[in-house]
Order: sequence, then structure tokens, then C-alpha cells
Amino acid sequence: MTRYALFFFLLIACDTLRAQAVLILADATDHNELHFDPKFIARNRITAIIGQRLVKRDNQPMVEEREKHIYRFNTSGETVYSNHSFGQPGSGRDTASTSYTFDTGGLVKSRLRNDLSGHFAFALERDEKDRVVRETYTRVENLGTDRYNLIPGAITEISDEHFRYETVNDTTERKLYTNNHGLPFREQLFTKDHNGYLRSIEDRYLISNRRSRITFNYDEKGRLAERLEQPDLEKQRTTKRTWNYDTAGNVTEGTYWHDDRQQEREEYLYDEHTMTLKARLTKDMETGVIRVVRFTTERN
Repeated sequence: MTRYALFFFLLIACDTLRAQAVLILADATDHNELHFDPKFIARNRITAIIGQRLVKRDNQPMVEEREKHIYRFNTSGETVYSNHSFGQPGSGRDTASTSYTFDTGGLVKSRLRNDLSGHFAFALERDEKDRVVRETYTRVENLGTDRYNLIPGAITEISDEHFRYETVNDTTERKLYTNNHGLPFREQLFTKDHNGYLRSIEDRYLISNRRSRITFNYDEKGRLAERLEQPDLEKQRTTKRTWNYDTAGNVTEGTYWHDDRQQEREEYLYDEHTMTLKARLTKDMETGVIRVVRFTTERN
């Protein structure tokens, strides 16, 4: 895939510059979603990052698609708004956006999602250790006629999840999910090493005893290098993601595997002067199709 990187500027890393524009998070649930380092965003006075998708198929030229992505940031560098527009009216994949609010410690307090199904709010409550102890999921009626301009009406509760935590030992913590009767139905065990790195998450449904496991490995500088997931411990099937970094700390490459078969390979390209994200390239290893999101950066 490196021959296609010639469409963009190549990354030139500098040992003295610590960039880390993009974060690779161990607990991320959507691996297609980008997570930007608030310190990098704030330090460089970035207000927005806009992505335009292109696609390259074998023996065909690079073609610009209608898909766009927008991320907006506050002065603290936190992502306060993201928008994913697919340009496919009537397909069920048109435009989806999420607005975020944060507490004084910079942690997400609520999310408001707007898509073709309506407006949905996620409100988080945390304990004194910043652990989420409650997540409320509601649908918000829009009294207006413009789906992009919410005039809040009736609120319908969809779910109200509660969590509590128990210390197992000095490296392991248990998270319990409770139902409407306050009874636990699911538990997760989070195990860290003595340096504080998350090493595994074990997940078990108490009634069915269905279990899964995620394990994490890190490179010599403590950056996440591998996430190995076994969705069902009764079966041998696994998924794996790996990452490589440059000397400035920026992620440069990622891979995605089903069992022993590689499904995807990613490359991250950065501006050689500012270290801002220039492009993200994803190659489907089975079809050979390369999808590119080319980014531009706005500053105040």
C-alpha cells in the first residue's frame, strides 16, 4: 500500500517534537472513530478537522466520494462535536452527528446524537474516582421541523444502567452491571499490572456464564501495541488489532485480523511541518480496495 502514500506528504518525524495528534485508546469501542489528543489540539489552537473520503480500486483512478467527517473542538482541545455525512439520502445512512459536554475534569458528561431516527441523549454520572456509576439513555422529541436544529420536547427513557465497583486485589477491579431490581447480571474484571497498564478485561454474564476476554500489550514506551479480543471463550475465534508509532509518538500504522487472516491495514500520514493529521488510508486485504480520508485543519 505504500505506493499510494505518494498521493500525500510523507511523515518526517522529529525526535525532539512530541506530537501525538491521534490517541489509540485501550477502551475504545468504535475503532473507526478517531480520538484526538486534547493537549495537542489546544496547544496548536485547532478549532476543526475536516475529512473527505476517497476510494482507490485496482486499475482505477482515485475517486472522491460524498462521505465527509467533521470534528470540532473547544479551547481546551476537547471534541465537542463530530459529524459524519454519507451523502446517501433515503438510504438510512445520511448524516449522523454527536455533541459532547464535559465536566470540569475534562471527562465526558453527556452525549447528544442526531441521526435519521431522531435525537438521543446519553447522560453519565461518575463517582469520586471518576468511574461511571450510571448511564441514562433517552430519546428527545424535536418540536421543530428542522432535524438539525433541536427544540427539545418530551423525553422518553430507553434505558437506565447502573454500575458498582469492587476491589478484588491491588491490580484487579470488578465492575458489576445491575438490573432494575438492583441485582447484578454482568461483571467485568479489569486487571492492571503494577505499573498501572490495563492488561485484560474479562467479561461474564452471570446467568448464562457466557464469557469473553480482551488482552492488551504495549511497546517499550508504554503505547498500546496490541488488542486481542476473544468474544466467546467457548470458541477459539479471535480478532486482533496492532499499532506502530514513530519517534514523535504518532501512530503510523495499524492492522486488523480475524483469527490468523489479516483483514485491514491502515496508514496514518501527517504534515511534515505541523504534525497535524494529513490522511488515514485503509486497505481491505481481501478486495484490495483502498479507502482514504484526507484531512484539512482549521485554526483560530
